[in-house]
Formats: sequence, structure tokens, C-alpha cells
Amino acid sequence: MVFGRFMELLAPVNCLGCGLDGAVFCTTCIGAASKMRPVCFRCGQPSFEGKTCEACLGYTQLAGASVGAFYEGSVKELILRLKFYRLRLAHEAAARLVTEQIPAGLKFEIVTSVPVSAGRYRERGYNQSELIVKLVARQLGLPYLSLLGRLTSAHQMGVSRAMRLQQIAGAFFVLRRLRGERVLIVDDVITTGATLSECASTLVAAGAESVWGAVVARH
Repeated sequence: MVFGRFMELLAPVNCLGCGLDGAVFCTTCIGAASKMRPVCFRCGQPSFEGKTCEACLGYTQLAGASVGAFYEGSVKELILRLKFYRLRLAHEAAARLVTEQIPAGLKFEIVTSVPVSAGRYRERGYNQSELIVKLVARQLGLPYLSLLGRLTSAHQMGVSRAMRLQQIAGAFFVLRRLRGERVLIVDDVITTGATLSECASTLVAAGAESVWGAVVARH
């Protein structure tokens, strides 16, 4: 780990988007990548600020979700560097993609992350979402708290929405009770939103007033 950080300091850093020296993802490329149309996370229909639409509110406790960019090109490479190499500059850029898209009028008391299972944590040695969310919390001037644990961690890439819902049902448990706080929960990638939705249900059952999701990218 120390050696990896040392090599990161020595190695030249170039923007994944334009090749500019000095940044993994420069300000210009972050701005260009983060021009996302707000949609309901569940059905994909246009929605003001990314709020969950009326038709989908009966199926989820997630109030809405903001998305930094599409999971493609330089953004995909950024997330892969974060997920598998734990590059410090990569998670700083990812956090900026998240905060760029959170609606200014939303208020939160707590920021938290989607947990990984103990087995996945041992495999990687860290939780990439936790790395991002701590920086997001700092940028927003809010406390970060670990609110959820995870029982299982099935691989969800490439499976149907119905299978994702089946795999994720009951996968999370609360680490502490809540007292009406508004929670921002951060993850790296959203596909169907099944994971964020299940997290939101668990947090609301534990006493949260509302839960909003924020992710780096949509797959």
C-alpha cells in the first residue's frame, strides 16, 4: 500500500479525458462528463433533479438519485483505477463527479456509503465507495458515518433486474439506529438501482427520514 502511494507520487499524472498533465481528470473534462439529464433512477424517465417519479415511489424508499456521468470512456477508466488500484487522485476526481450533480437545494445530516461484504473487503483490502464518500462528505461539510453492513456480495454485472432484486433482498443490516435524519448514500456505479433501493429501505426502517443516492456513473 505504501509502495503504491509512493509510485503514484513519482509517476507522471495525465488527464484520462484530454491528456493534460497534473490531473487524473481535469476540471474541464469533469464538467464535460457531468452534463447528465436528470431521470428517475428506476424507470429512466426524465425527472426534476433526479427525483424518483410518482409511478416508482410505490416500489422504493429511495427519494431520488443523482449521477455524475455515464460509465464509459474516460469515466469508466477512472472507476476501474479506483476500484482495483486505489489511486488517491482517482477517488478525488470521482468525488468531484458526485458533488457536481447533487441538487443544491437538498439538505442532509449524514453521508454514508454502500458497504461491501467482509469477503469482498478482504479480497480488495478496501471499499472503493467509502473512499469516495469520505471526500464527498468533506466537500459538503457533513459528517460521514458507516450506517450499514452487508451479509452477501453477489456479482451483479450482466444479470437481469429481477435477478438483481432477488440477490440483493435482505443483504444489508443497520449498524446504528437513526432519529429522523436525511441521509445521502454514495456508490460508484448504478445499473438498475437495486442496491441503492435496498439500502434505502434498510435505512428508512432504521429511522431515516429520507434517503437520496449519489453515484459516480450510470452503467
